[in-house]
Amino acid sequence: MMKTIDRKEFFITVGRLLILGGITASSGYLVMNNKVTANCSISPTCNSCGKYSKCELPQANETKASLETSKE
Repeated sequence: MMKTIDRKEFFITVGRLLILGGITASSGYLVMNNKVTANCSISPTCNSCGKYSKCELPQANETKASLETSKE
């Protein structure tokens, strides 16, 4: 059996669904267009990070450059 809803409940439900759709579409756009930046959350020191060799964050690049100059 189908439940009937009143006008107020209908508009509340439609509003919630529109907000949910907007949030979903916005986050999808940001992810697909690489507008979201990555932050290293594994380790504050890049040397011990498992993603260190492939990481392109400025902090990792500075650490790599400083390690290369200290080896010379």
